[in-house]
Amino acid sequence: MREPVPIHRIVVEARELFREYGYEGASMRDLADRVGLRPQSLYTRFPSKESLVREVLAMTLDDTLAGLPDPATDWRAAWRTLIKRIAGTFEARGRCVGLHLAYGVTAQTPDARDAVRAFFARLRDAMAGILEAGKISEPVSVATDTLAQLEGATLWITTEGDMEPLRHAVERALRIGDQEGRAV
Repeated sequence: MREPVPIHRIVVEARELFREYGYEGASMRDLADRVGLRPQSLYTRFPSKESLVREVLAMTLDDTLAGLPDPATDWRAAWRTLIKRIAGTFEARGRCVGLHLAYGVTAQTPDARDAVRAFFARLRDAMAGILEAGKISEPVSVATDTLAQLEGATLWITTEGDMEPLRHAVERALRIGDQEGRAV
């Protein structure tokens, strides 16, 4: 008798499919093949591809925010860790699964669209919370701009294989950690 496939493994593999092929290019059949299930068995765990998006993004956010230093104690360390973690994922994977999904979900996939929106809002809010602990002016705006610069750098990674824009975005973001009580 075969061991059951853990839900976590299904979500990890779904994340990789979404990252590689986007929402439209990923299929439940491909996912079933990757995890060694028949498609019917996969559908008993996840009724649709759209139902996987929220799980994939929740796991991604948890991975990104897990174990950060306490911003109340050392906001700079929390900021540096978070920025380096985000950049490390982009360097290793070439793209952000959330951004890749953002361009693939539509009004016909409202649950997936809402999951993408919530993912980026929660990531931005976590960043803003760290900046707020450091008394950085306009923390939500600074977090939004920083996230946009980091995510935007993935364009050059995927189209040109050029990591330089990401390095520049990281340098700018890390300089924020050198500030206190000032907007940058």
